[in-house]
Formats: sequence, C-alpha cells, structure tokens
Amino acid sequence: MKKLLLFTTLVTTLFLQLTVSAAPVKLTRAESVGMSSARLANVERRLQALLDEQDTGGFQLLVARRGKVVMYENLGYANVEQKIPVTEQTLFRIYSMTKPVIAVAMMMLYEEGHFSLSDPLSKHIPQFADLEVYTGVDEEGNMLLEAPQREPTIHDLLQHTAGFTYGVFGDTPIDKAYREQNLATPNQNLEEFIDKLASIPLLYQPGTRWVYSVAMDVQGYLIEKWSGQELGTFLEKRLFDPLGMDQTMAWVPPESASLLASMYTRNEAGDIEPYAGELYFDHFNPPAGFSGGAQLISTADDYWRMCQMLLDGGIFAGHRFLSPLTVELMSQDRLRDDIAFRDGLGFGFNVSVVRDNTLTDYPSSNGEFAWAGLASTVFWIDPNEELVVVLMTQFMPFRGAYYGELLHRLVRAAIIE
Repeated sequence: MKKLLLFTTLVTTLFLQLTVSAAPVKLTRAESVGMSSARLANVERRLQALLDEQDTGGFQLLVARRGKVVMYENLGYANVEQKIPVTEQTLFRIYSMTKPVIAVAMMMLYEEGHFSLSDPLSKHIPQFADLEVYTGVDEEGNMLLEAPQREPTIHDLLQHTAGFTYGVFGDTPIDKAYREQNLATPNQNLEEFIDKLASIPLLYQPGTRWVYSVAMDVQGYLIEKWSGQELGTFLEKRLFDPLGMDQTMAWVPPESASLLASMYTRNEAGDIEPYAGELYFDHFNPPAGFSGGAQLISTADDYWRMCQMLLDGGIFAGHRFLSPLTVELMSQDRLRDDIAFRDGLGFGFNVSVVRDNTLTDYPSSNGEFAWAGLASTVFWIDPNEELVVVLMTQFMPFRGAYYGELLHRLVRAAIIE
C-alpha cells in the first residue's frame, strides 16, 4: 500500500498554483473583530494555571473570529521529561476529530452525485444486503435476531443511527463480536474490515437510536470506492493540499517523529506522567487501512483552516470546496426529536449540533457544531458568533468535555460586540 503521508513538501508547479501556502499564522488585534485582548489574555492565564497544576503536558489553542485569528498560543511541553516545548510545529493525534474531515469528503462526493442520503447501504456495499438485528439472548445465552424494519441508509451512516456500534463501550454479544474482530480501530485492509462488519448483526433497528460507532470507517471505504483513490490520497489532493494543511497526516515519518507530542495521564498522586495505555494506532508507520474514524494527526492551525472553510460556507482563500447549502446540510441537527444524543445537543453529519442552548451546561449558540478527539482535543464552530476555537493537547483518559466547557466560558466572555 502506498504510504499514507498526507502532505509532501515536494509540490509540483501545478499544485503550487492550486495550493494555499501554509504561511505562519497571522494574528489580528482582537478588538478589530469585536473581542477583548485583555479577556483573551485571561484564557492564556487559565490554561497556564492548569499546566502549573500538572493537568496535562501542554496546549495549543487557536481562536478565530470573523475569519481572523486573534489567538494562537503554544503553552507547556510536547515532551515534559525532555522539556521540549509545544510549538507551531508540534503534532497532535486528533483521533475522532478525523470524523468531521471525513464528513467534508463525503459531502464533496455527494455534490458530485455519487450517492443519495436515502440510499440503502447495500446499494453501494452489497455485503450489507442481508443484515440481521440483535434483540437479546435466550436462556442459553444465544443471540436472538430479527429482520431489519428497514435497511440502514447513507443518512444513518452519517448520523450514528445505522445500527452499528464501536464494541468498546458496551458488553452485549454484538460488542464482544466487534472486539473479537478488532473493528474499533480497523488497522486492516478496508475490504476485510467491511466483510467482518457485515458478518455481525446490527445492534439495534436502523434509525431508532444514536450509538457511537464505526460508521465513519464505513464512510472511508465508500470514499475510496466512489473516488477510485485510497482515502489518504483523496484527502490529500482534494482537501489538505488546497487548504494548506501541510501538517495533517495519517502517520509521522521518521524525519518528523520528534514533532509528535507525547501522551500523558495523571497518577494517583495527581501528577502527570507518560501514558502507558493503549494508543490504538501505530503513529510512526503507514497503516494497513486508513481509519476514517480516528486516523489523523494535525495541528490547531491546520484544523482551523478546514473549520474556517465550513464557517465561510465552503470556501477558503478563494478555493471552493462545498456549496453553502451543502455545508448547511452537513451542520444541521438532523436527529429525530425522539432520539437523544445529549442534553441540548443533536447531531448533523459527523458533528454534534447545539439543538437547545438553554439545556447545555456551558454557554453556546443554537446551531453551533463541534466534535472532540480521544486524546482530549476539541473544536467548535459557532456560525452565530462567526467563531472558531480549536484546542490541541495529548491526555488520556478523555478530558475534552471539561476543556470544551471551560473554553466556552472563557472565550465567549471575550466577545464584546
């Protein structure tokens, strides 16, 4: 398999014409976009206080409003033991923040007519034609199955309502089957992954529940099938190169290995220490199969470029990626009213969406969309306030909800008009 490094510095003249130069982030005075520099300084002070309290190793934070970056801070250490500071070149495992990237790729192919949202999965993946649905176990512990009331659709796939699961958060026979087949982090040929997944019954009737799942890995397989390219190649050529996301990659080559931030956790004494648990991916070698759910490594600057493109209706630096209507389609809450994701939150295509900001436990705007990554990275896009916030760190177990709630309070407090 071709190595899946997603950006190369050896760019042809043609790509130099098409690609946005990944120049250093240019900071704009906060007051020029209705924010307070003094109040943004409080964000930095609070994050530094967390580092002083050994909350994590380091942070990389980018805040942009009205298309202008007003804050780009690198705080603490990428490697605490060697005292290697976080810099603009530091790389972070973003895990599930890969999912919104895959949604963008899916919608690019949607605009080209490759699928309809109502298409049953079996139309594009015949292996899914004869799926059954788990309903429980009998007295001997054998699985009870029934036919699906309807087939899962592409729309279900984009919303975690298709009937799949991840296998790591539950203990049903279906979850156990996922674990036995190593489906949660499919570092395997994607065709093999699909065959294994199709051999396991659905956890629930399609469209009736929201369950976090391997659906984005199925999306990755479909992107390869429709585009005729490996997923990494498609993302590189169609998204990362034109956006100037030159620090976003599927794995870190030897010459850049020292740039990948170390992972940390806290011990019983409350001190941070290197994380010795499961990282799920070998981030220093090309994968056997690209995980559409969790593969990518990136930086706050790179990720902001994609976010800003979405906030601006599908365009960045003059390059059109999606139409404004397609971005709206992707970022709308599309869950049925009787299906809950979380208090106040619905779900769009691979992103959470604030459905009722009076029910969230942090200040937010209705229509704000977001997601986070396993290593406590987090981002959100607030169209109402024309705001993008991206936070990178490397900490397990997941603390992204805490960091997201804190930053919602601190960053929104800096908006003065």
